[in-house]
Amino acid sequence: MDYHIGIMAGLLIIIGVLISGCASTEKAQPPESIPGPSIIDLEDIAATNSGIVLTDAIGREVTVPRNITHILCSGPGCMRYLSYLRETEKAVAADQVERDTVSPAPLPYLVANPQIRTLPAAGKVTDAIEPSRVTGLNSRPDLIILMGDNPQISADELQRRTGIPVIVLQDGDLSYRRNAMNYSLRIMGLVLGKTERAEEVIRFFDKVTENLQARTSTISDFQQKKSYLGGYSTPNPEGLFSTTSIYMPLRLIPAHNMAEEYGNQNSLSGAFSIPKEALIRMAPDAIFLDMTTWSLKESAVADIEKSESINGLPAVRQDEVYGLLPTALYGEDHESDLINAYVIGKALYPEKFTDVDPKVMADYIYAFLYGEPIFEELNKNYGGMALSRIPLFT
Repeated sequence: MDYHIGIMAGLLIIIGVLISGCASTEKAQPPESIPGPSIIDLEDIAATNSGIVLTDAIGREVTVPRNITHILCSGPGCMRYLSYLRETEKAVAADQVERDTVSPAPLPYLVANPQIRTLPAAGKVTDAIEPSRVTGLNSRPDLIILMGDNPQISADELQRRTGIPVIVLQDGDLSYRRNAMNYSLRIMGLVLGKTERAEEVIRFFDKVTENLQARTSTISDFQQKKSYLGGYSTPNPEGLFSTTSIYMPLRLIPAHNMAEEYGNQNSLSGAFSIPKEALIRMAPDAIFLDMTTWSLKESAVADIEKSESINGLPAVRQDEVYGLLPTALYGEDHESDLINAYVIGKALYPEKFTDVDPKVMADYIYAFLYGEPIFEELNKNYGGMALSRIPLFT
């Protein structure tokens, strides 16, 4: 079947599943309310005066002009959120990692919006905005949005030296920092006149996470399978023994992340290494690999193939080794978290995901967020092995 015809057929099935939920399991209930300012709150803010007065993520009260046509969006996750809202044409600059054309990071929003790489830089290094560069841009921004902390200059100092309003937001996630994600989307939607789109994105993430919950809600603790994530990258590629105890897809699917025994539960940065012997003792039911490792000469795949003791693991013998999309190359990729969760769910609990093709699901998610299916283009960066069983010893 032609790839695109197959995608469309698959999307129709998935859309029906997401709308109806899973009849065979108890449907997960949506949260009582979505955190962040409500639509009514936003309308009240927008009606106050000639400017929009809002409170940013670090408690600063900022007056933002209306009818913004040019924006500087900087920091991990900022341009991704701008892409969710379909407003990248208003961006006047990009961070260095987004402009790198020699070793480009395969970020989904850059694959969907390659023109971002042609934008000028607002600083010399990643995450460092320089006031002189901002004021020297050909298109002066009406607003600066900083995602996360900027160690080089404070938001107040940047605002004072450029004369441009600056708001600080946080790159949240789909679990314990959901409030931050929703708040950032709503604030960006408000200042860009995209409130309705922001609500659509929030509802979409709710719908997909609820579908995952509905499929797996009957899996008890003692039924949960053991999983191990290797090759974890933030953002530099690593080998098999690089992992994390805080991995969002394994928060969306009920499974034992075996690295939790070894990692620092209080660390949000994530990556650490375990000894080979620890992985052997874990004896996971399935091994998942962050496919940024594919660019390494000694990749996580090579680490498995060259070690007889690792070869003996049940997951390897039973061909339960899968490639996942990277989730933390520059901020937390919410879409990759969701897509990976479906891969993990289908691998560990195939009876719960019989109707799901993870690659079709990926393009369903990409099409909603970015307007087009981009999985095949993205997968070229990973030897075509993302979201698939990895062929070992070939």
